[in-house]
Amino acid sequence: MKEYYKDKNSHPMYGKNHTKEALSLISKPGGLNPMYGKTHSDETRSIMTKKINKYLKGVGIFDLNNNLIKKFDNNVELAKYLKISKVTVGKYMNNNLIYDNIYIFKPIENKNFD
Repeated sequence: MKEYYKDKNSHPMYGKNHTKEALSLISKPGGLNPMYGKTHSDETRSIMTKKINKYLKGVGIFDLNNNLIKKFDNNVELAKYLKISKVTVGKYMNNNLIYDNIYIFKPIENKNFD
């Protein structure tokens, strides 16, 4: 970045917004967009999903004796299974809380649970 623009107040676009016409010229609609008319294959989608997954080996529902009840690929699937919010699952996982006095949500740490 140029030394002159390190202070954002000096930048020529500071405090300004693009007009809708300018934004339409900047964006790449239709045939100008490289992905126009293309879709990702199912294989590519699954690879992308695994790459963005925080818990590579999955997450599990454990009982109070630390026995695995059910394994999921990610916390969203676990949330859907229990019909609760993924935010709730994350809160209980991050704070090591017991859900409903029955379950503990934890990331799977080894492959022995497969």
